[in-house]
Amino acid sequence: MVNLLGPGLRSRDIRKLVESNMHEVMWDAGGDETSEWILAAFEERAPNQKLEAWFKSKGISESEKILVADAAWSEIKRITWGEFQMQAADYLGDSHLLIIGTDRTWLLEYHPLKIARFGRWFGVN
Repeated sequence: MVNLLGPGLRSRDIRKLVESNMHEVMWDAGGDETSEWILAAFEERAPNQKLEAWFKSKGISESEKILVADAAWSEIKRITWGEFQMQAADYLGDSHLLIIGTDRTWLLEYHPLKIARFGRWFGVN
């Protein structure tokens, strides 16, 4: 199993480990059975509550360490899943992001169209 928190891993190393295996991600159902994407907007209460419930449905421990990477992989933040959930509205804005479990078993992709999808890797570790 690859741990993306290795002290010798640079941003480009993490990018290679993640992007080279994106084709092996099985995406969960999103807002309905026809799409893997879910609305990720915080302006209205109903979508916000639905997104929060969707986050919780993934069964990820709030103490699990994650990486939050921008589209260029120029800035990678290391936080916990619980911190991300509490600050999701701050992260999910006008930039494309990948939120990755540091054990590289799952990832959440956010698109600035205010949609997100969640997937798990199969056959990769």
